[in-house]
Amino acid sequence: MSYRVHKYNNNYNNNKNYRNNYRSEKSTEQKVIEGFLKGLWWLISLPFRLLFGKRKFHQGQAATSLDQAFVKEKYAEMDQLLQLGGQSNFSRAVLEGDKLLDHVLKSFRAPGLTMGDRLKASKNRFSPEGYDAAWKAHKVRNEIVHNAEYQLMDYMAKDVINNFKKAIEELLK
Repeated sequence: MSYRVHKYNNNYNNNKNYRNNYRSEKSTEQKVIEGFLKGLWWLISLPFRLLFGKRKFHQGQAATSLDQAFVKEKYAEMDQLLQLGGQSNFSRAVLEGDKLLDHVLKSFRAPGLTMGDRLKASKNRFSPEGYDAAWKAHKVRNEIVHNAEYQLMDYMAKDVINNFKKAIEELLK
């Protein structure tokens, strides 16, 4: 007898779940009305989205959050690190240059999750030489971060910083 009660309870629970799932599904009429109302809302909100929506930045147009004084200050900081000398200061200068370029790309609202993605998406903002300079500099940064045995010499660090500056100056024109 306990077997039958158990079997009966399972059937009852299964039927109950079936009824709840059946009721939670939307009917075709509900889906049509919902789609119609969403389309109507989209149409009504269109003028407001056009007037007050996010603004797109055109090539050469810097975002208002990008401060020229901030960029000059970071340039001075990188130059000071290069003048101090030493492996750690050279590496830090390169990392600061990469962060600054990433900041500038973000201020132009370049899409992407990583710096590399943002560089790829912003290829049309650079000249071919500036784009190559940015990639070369970013690759050195990746070597510093991911390779513990990488030795950055002073002349290499100066070239990398100059590449970052060249890329940033092209973006800010």
